[in-house]
Amino acid sequence: MKVAKTLDEAFQQLKREPGQPVRATVEGLTVEVLVVPDLPVSRSAAELFAEIGPWEGETTDEMLEFLAQARRHGSQRSVPEL
Repeated sequence: MKVAKTLDEAFQQLKREPGQPVRATVEGLTVEVLVVPDLPVSRSAAELFAEIGPWEGETTDEMLEFLAQARRHGSQRSVPEL
């Protein structure tokens, strides 16, 4: 792996090849820099319920499945079993 001489040079390499980490030597330290994906925007419970809309007679199991799917798509905490 090629080692960049400056952080600026490392950033330029990352812009050219964002999928490849780049090493650079800065003030005697060798560091590795890489591009990380943006974190998904998490929604609050209020936003989720606003998206769901008013209750339309869904069963408890249907509501739990809907909430579990939403959790799997955007949260880092597990849904506890009831």
